[in-house]
Amino acid sequence: MTTETTWPTRIAAESTQEGIIAVLRLFGLEEVADRLDYLRGLIADDPDEPPMHVESLRAMSLFLMGERQLPEPEIGITPDGLMQTEWRTPSNGILAMEFLPSGLVRFAAISSPAQQGVDRLSLNGTLPKDEALAALRPFTALLPST
Repeated sequence: MTTETTWPTRIAAESTQEGIIAVLRLFGLEEVADRLDYLRGLIADDPDEPPMHVESLRAMSLFLMGERQLPEPEIGITPDGLMQTEWRTPSNGILAMEFLPSGLVRFAAISSPAQQGVDRLSLNGTLPKDEALAALRPFTALLPST
């Protein structure tokens, strides 16, 4: 591939976890790549850990590269091997996303803990990335900008 190749093309062209992680590192997401390497190491050390689903990893990687205005999330793997991200809001709310192999994003968000006289906002669903981000805008607006 040429150096002019863009990150979406590079991520789409990779067929392995290692390749996708290398593209993240190449385009400046070193901490994300380090976390993914760590998770891969856990999987290699424990046969009971679910393998990382490469299409879920691809979907999460495309999301993180495309939404660089969001702070880096906590990253984990579900029992089904799907990639998940989580952010805490400064007011102790939470936003979580799970990246399905289909490209859809399953999400859940809840605002700060309940207080007397203050309604607690919550939202969950499964949508394409752009629609999920639009729905989650009240929650992503609470995250510190990078």
